[in-house]
Formats: sequence, C-alpha cells, structure tokens
Amino acid sequence: MTGYLRFFLAFLVLISHMGIGFHGLNPGVIAVVVFYILAGYVVSHLLRDIIPAAKGQYLKFCKDRFLRIFPLYFYVAFLTALFLFFTSFGAPHVSCIKVINNLLIIPLNYYMYFDSTILSDPEWCLIPQAWSLGAELQAYMLLPLTIVFKRVRMGFVLISFCIYMLANLSFVQPDYFGYRLIPGIFFMFAVGSTLQQINSVKSGKVDRCDTWMPITLWTAILISGIYFYVTQSFSPAYTKETLLGLLIGIPVVFFVTKSSIKLPLNRLLGSLSYGVFLSHFLAIWIVEYFFSVSRNSVWHIFMIASISTCIAYIGVVVIEKKVDAFRLRNGKKLST
Repeated sequence: MTGYLRFFLAFLVLISHMGIGFHGLNPGVIAVVVFYILAGYVVSHLLRDIIPAAKGQYLKFCKDRFLRIFPLYFYVAFLTALFLFFTSFGAPHVSCIKVINNLLIIPLNYYMYFDSTILSDPEWCLIPQAWSLGAELQAYMLLPLTIVFKRVRMGFVLISFCIYMLANLSFVQPDYFGYRLIPGIFFMFAVGSTLQQINSVKSGKVDRCDTWMPITLWTAILISGIYFYVTQSFSPAYTKETLLGLLIGIPVVFFVTKSSIKLPLNRLLGSLSYGVFLSHFLAIWIVEYFFSVSRNSVWHIFMIASISTCIAYIGVVVIEKKVDAFRLRNGKKLST
C-alpha cells in the first residue's frame, strides 16, 4: 500500500504547485511532512533489516541512497535544462556555481542564504521543489547515528521538536525552521524511523522510550494544535499544514506500512511517485508554454498530471530499472 500512498502524496504536491488549496490549506505542505515521516521509515528499514550486518555498512547505505535519489534527479534536471534552453522560458540565466548547487541538491535547502536560481521570472532553480530533497539528504546523514545511539536519538528529537515549536510560536523564522531546515524537522524523520522499529519483527523487543515516542509526539502536536486554534495564534507560515501533516502522517504511515494488504500496481505507483514529484514543475511549464488551457480546470490538471507521469514512466523504464539492478549488489533492493 505504500506505493499508493507515495503516489497520492506526489499528486498533492503537484496540485499545490498549481495553486490549488483546500479550505485555505496547502496540501503540498501536508504531503511533504508525511513524506518526511515515510522517508525516516524507509531509511530505518534499510539500515536495520537489509544491510545491518554488511561490511562497510555506512558506505553501502550512502551508495544506495545516492543511486535512489540522484540518477532520476539528473534525468529530470537534464530534461528541464533542455526545455529552458530551447524555449527561454522564465528567462534562464546560468552560472557555474548555480549549476553546481542544483546538481548537489543539498544547497537548494538553503535557498534563503544561497542563490541557486536558474530562471529569472519567476526566480526558481531547475527543480524548485528539490529543496526538500536537500533536507532529506541531510536527514539521511544523521539517521544512522541516531539508530545506533539511543541517547543521541532522543536528544536530537527533543531539540528538533523544541526548535519546531519555537518556529511555530514565531520566536525563530517560522517558515524556515518549522518546515524546511533540518534543525526544526529532523524529529519528523526520526519518528518515522521509530515507527519502523515498532513494526519490524527483526528489531526484537522495542525500547520503552521508542514505543512511547510517537504517541507522546502525536499527543503534544494535538495539544499544540488545539492551543493555536483556540488562541488563533497560528504563525503566518505553514503551522496548520505541518501540524495536520504530523497528526495524519504518524498514524497513516504506521498502519499503511504495517498492513499486509497487497494491491495491484503498488510497486509501479511507488516507482512513479518520485518521478512525478520531480517532474511536475517541468510539466506545468510545458503546458503553460505550449498550450492555452483554462488554469486549474479539469483538463489543465489532467494534462499536467499526464505529462508528469509520462516523464516519470520513461525515467523508471530507461534509468531506474538499470540502476535498481546495480543496487541489488548492495543488498536486497527497497521497493521505495
């Protein structure tokens, strides 16, 4: 069922970048928070159950994550660069440092401090949503440490959650530290890692602190949400969406990953989800440049979703299948 969940989350991000919201909420932000939790779960599964006893474990883990993220990213970035070169859409301007920042991904998470823009109007990088991949890559560097050392994990979670709450109370920049930068969002990845440990029969007896951490966090988030609602003190950033993403995401990830229900196309949708996430801005720009369609009409949404899915499918068939064959040498391949 995780394939369906991932594809649905990618679709929510797609429509959010088309400017579609629900009752004043940004569905893409909610989806990204759930993605964070799910990413923590997947990485924990990889580290605990797939290559835990392998020689050079951390190196194998880094190789697997590189092969999972970068080949398809380079593919979409190349297609986007071709589109911009031949159409001059958005008046692109290129410099060596900006290209490097876009290729490394992590600098994109710090767009508020480093200029990595390629387009001039609007000012966006090659894959605008890739800032969240930068956050994920940083979380991947930290998660192995927190899995091995329980005290480090609990300390990181506590510090990260406190920074998140300070952001939502506007003591620090709410958008940056409540949604985008790793100090305020690491606990989201960590709670996904803990959910995996609870679900995994290979993890043995789960520590009491790990058992109660997701429940404690979920309760604290619920109480915080009630407080913000009653006092109408939501920050001007994405407090509502991130709180909802956590309240929905923690139980959804727990039950979906625990479920033994097997649905058709689950693996395919899971594979397509990353490509759709990466390529939907390119699809939006293609439709805007070549077609005259009523904005946010059913036909407009269908065209963008179809183009994005086609780009993703070609990437899966031409690139990801070959990369996955290579990943098998690193241990049993993950399906996500």
